[in-house]
Amino acid sequence: QYQLTMAQLYFRLGLHELEVQFDHFYRRNPDYDQHQAGYCINAGLEWFLDWMLKAHFREQELEYLRNHRNNLGNRIFADDFLDYLRKHGDFSALSIHAIPEGRVVHPNTPLTVVRGPMAMAQIIETPLLNKLNYQTLVATKASRLVEASRGGVILEFGLRRAQGEGANDGTRAALIGGAHFSSNVGVSHVLGLPPKGTHAHSMV
Repeated sequence: QYQLTMAQLYFRLGLHELEVQFDHFYRRNPDYDQHQAGYCINAGLEWFLDWMLKAHFREQELEYLRNHRNNLGNRIFADDFLDYLRKHGDFSALSIHAIPEGRVVHPNTPLTVVRGPMAMAQIIETPLLNKLNYQTLVATKASRLVEASRGGVILEFGLRRAQGEGANDGTRAALIGGAHFSSNVGVSHVLGLPPKGTHAHSMV
């Protein structure tokens, strides 16, 4: 919610249309027990952009926000701000410059640069981090497994253990990171790969 309350404050101060730039980066490579990775593999960009091009505030969502209350029972979001979101609440005014997926990236280097009106550039931060951070983490792990296998075949079997639709993000990221195949039939089909798997314990 705080992205929206921040955007409303910018709106109230007349700063919501101010052109800004936000850089998305990470501060340190992942830790694997006693060893720290020396790089990450960028992932998640395509699915983030697919979401961004379709996303906008619909009437039912604005009505939901209209009913938000603080601890004193007062409305959190004012009508004029909600009207602004109704008219300008998509992300078409933003420009995105990013490192392509599958590239090696390093700490404190911008992976994604967002430019545009401050309010909408602020609101998009959470979806951007949600889509890119997790997939980058999984792609990095997959890349390190491929490297450690020294030519072995790496299969991704995470579908049953993953969290809901995040399973598809994980599968896609693992394949971007270099995993050769996945047991996830749906994502394998979308990406043009044959699914690979073994069998469940119940078959033994």
